[in-house]
Amino acid sequence: MRGFLIALTFLTRLPLPSPEVEVTSEEFAGSYRYYPLVGLVIGFFLWLIAKGLYHYFPPLVLGSMLLVGELVLTGGLHLDGFMDSMDGLLSARSPERILEIMKDSRVGAHASMALVGLLLLKFSLLASLTPSKYPLLLIMPMFSRWVFQIGVIAFPYARPQGLGKGFHEATQWLTLLISGGFVCLISYLLTGIAGLVSFFICVAAVILWAHRVTSLLGGLTGDLYGSIIELSEVLFLFFAFPFLH
Repeated sequence: MRGFLIALTFLTRLPLPSPEVEVTSEEFAGSYRYYPLVGLVIGFFLWLIAKGLYHYFPPLVLGSMLLVGELVLTGGLHLDGFMDSMDGLLSARSPERILEIMKDSRVGAHASMALVGLLLLKFSLLASLTPSKYPLLLIMPMFSRWVFQIGVIAFPYARPQGLGKGFHEATQWLTLLISGGFVCLISYLLTGIAGLVSFFICVAAVILWAHRVTSLLGGLTGDLYGSIIELSEVLFLFFAFPFLH
């Protein structure tokens, strides 16, 4: 329960009581096991918004409310990593310079363009959801907070130190596979073949993208972990749509 509370406090902006005992670095890194469950909590809030407001607002307004709702729930935590990653990767510089750019807190043109593109596509997908497709809202954040762990465990960490290094050292294959089995099962039970197909396509896409970035930079970073979470949410919705009938 303590690990779940640590994960929930880190990944969301829900008004939760602080742990009574100071969180150690080992506890913080080990809380990754509960990330998919936290994603399910986030998805449940999004599902409530959609179900409760569907009859009162047009699709475009509801889509924007879902997008803003997730940003409020998460505080845009992973968007920061996505923007830093895009600033570096789209700069076409040397690997060393890319890592320096990603560490820079300033937002560049590449980050701004990538952010607009990501949010525009995500908004379009959310605005296109109908009540029969609302289960995707439950799966999307849960899946993304599981699939990024593939990048954490299967690929080296690019920096000698950093927030993501603790996750890289703590993540275990057995935990990843067991939690992945549950996420896959829930995806199938809630959305049928659409969830199953999207699950495996997105897993393959994350592996290929992580491999490409690793070949360039020598590994992944905490910012890249965040970018995987953001990209996989959009990809999961994108690939599920053609199979939902």
